[in-house]
Amino acid sequence: MAGEERFGRVAEFARAFDIARDAGLGITIHAGELAGPDSVRDALDHVRPSRIGHGVRAIEDEALVKRIAEEGVVLELCPGSNLALGLYPDISRHPFDRLRRAGVKVTLNSDDPPHFGSSIGREYEMAADAWGYDAAQLTAITRTSLEAAFVDAPTRAFLLGQLD
Repeated sequence: MAGEERFGRVAEFARAFDIARDAGLGITIHAGELAGPDSVRDALDHVRPSRIGHGVRAIEDEALVKRIAEEGVVLELCPGSNLALGLYPDISRHPFDRLRRAGVKVTLNSDDPPHFGSSIGREYEMAADAWGYDAAQLTAITRTSLEAAFVDAPTRAFLLGQLD
């Protein structure tokens, strides 16, 4: 489920996510970008995803951040699009680093590159510039992405092997 999370109620789609999960599909949902931390909580409670697209607004609720970290849910963060949408005035105010330091599994993503004028390379460049991440830290973020990828075990092992 992706897109504008302020429309509809997550609970209405819970059964569909259960069917997808039972079929062996990976579960991710768009939440916590425009609708705030309550949409992240609803996603966790009703959908039980392994990943959340965005989820950045969880930072507004310390208990929610702790829960995300404890449950090992991966946040697919997109700083460039969050800046373009005006959620944060500049990259230094984006909570990517605070979420990472709080133990949340985070990834860098480009969201919709043509629409937001970004790329995955640009997202990594912004993170390195804003928070001083070195190659090892950026590689660790990539490792999280690969570990959370909805791919079969041989593909995951191959991709992780490319990092070493």
